[in-house]
Amino acid sequence: MHGHRGVAPPEMIRQDFAVLDARETLRTTWPNEQLILMQSVQGHCHEGHGVFRGHAYPNTTMDHVVRALRLDPAAIKRDRQALIDSVAGYCRRTLDGKAPPALIDEGGEPLIGISTLRYLRVDAWDVVRGVYLGGLRDDADIRHQVEEERGIRIGGGRCYLVDTRRMEEMDLNADELAHGEWETRIEDFKREGLIVAEDRRDEPEVVWQYIRHRKGPGASDDAAIVAAGLLWGLGVAVGVFLADAIDTLEKYVPTYSDQDRDLAEEVAAHAGGLGMGLPEAHLLTFLAAIPEAQEGSIPDSSLRHLLAIDRHRDLCALEAHLLHVDGIPAPAIALGHERVSSRRFYEYVEARVREAQGVHP
Repeated sequence: MHGHRGVAPPEMIRQDFAVLDARETLRTTWPNEQLILMQSVQGHCHEGHGVFRGHAYPNTTMDHVVRALRLDPAAIKRDRQALIDSVAGYCRRTLDGKAPPALIDEGGEPLIGISTLRYLRVDAWDVVRGVYLGGLRDDADIRHQVEEERGIRIGGGRCYLVDTRRMEEMDLNADELAHGEWETRIEDFKREGLIVAEDRRDEPEVVWQYIRHRKGPGASDDAAIVAAGLLWGLGVAVGVFLADAIDTLEKYVPTYSDQDRDLAEEVAAHAGGLGMGLPEAHLLTFLAAIPEAQEGSIPDSSLRHLLAIDRHRDLCALEAHLLHVDGIPAPAIALGHERVSSRRFYEYVEARVREAQGVHP
């Protein structure tokens, strides 16, 4: 299986995981950290980062990574889905009028295993509102609408069930699909058997693959969390983060679907008094969009980067964001792969929010 074109050697996958595991501690449990780090290893394979030292293996799937680590793919998928289910369960209990007393699951554990969330006291409905906004703002159609409304370019795409054997036959790879511009080819891909129907989702060669529709600077999850908090409060910021976490975890689960978007639609269908709708989702999408002139200088932290602890400060990016939203001073830390100063970043987001509100310093 690892002999396929563009698939990383198992021993290198194990080495990269070992380096990441030794270097980083995430603000979650060790089992959850493992679930997150292995996805970062896949990213390293695709980009040629870490121990791969510039040699990219763009067709390395999560199955390849999990098997190289001598773990059970089915068990890993179930464990990742359980984290998503804990967030969905929190939202559903709130919708049913049984709002949890804290950011915990039915077993009393903090959501996503993040110990900091145990101690936050937020309105559960605010969290649900944030999950709603976070689930919509990353949707390709919402992004396209905001691009047209605001006259900006964001870019974006969505995940599809992709037949990896057909992908190789078409002389394509996962990196090209993720970073190209394929909006006009989506229907062709379906006819040609690259994108397949849901009845094939359980076949071993079928993966949940991101295909970019349109190129653009993208959006910053960090900016979405902070802007949501500045506009609507701490609980909404937490909810936006949880939706982002779902968006990461859903990439390797037993049944592939757009679970953050599905949960947002479920919330909207059951919550007549949500007090938020598409205008707020469009506003947050705009505020999270990275301006073309600042591409590369605005952090867009992965779930790993949001939870990685700065050992000099005993602080992770998520905690720094929530402290800032709550008006509590915190030391500056470097954010994301871009290593941007958190203080400079918060100044940027605050200016964006003021501008959107028509308020000038």
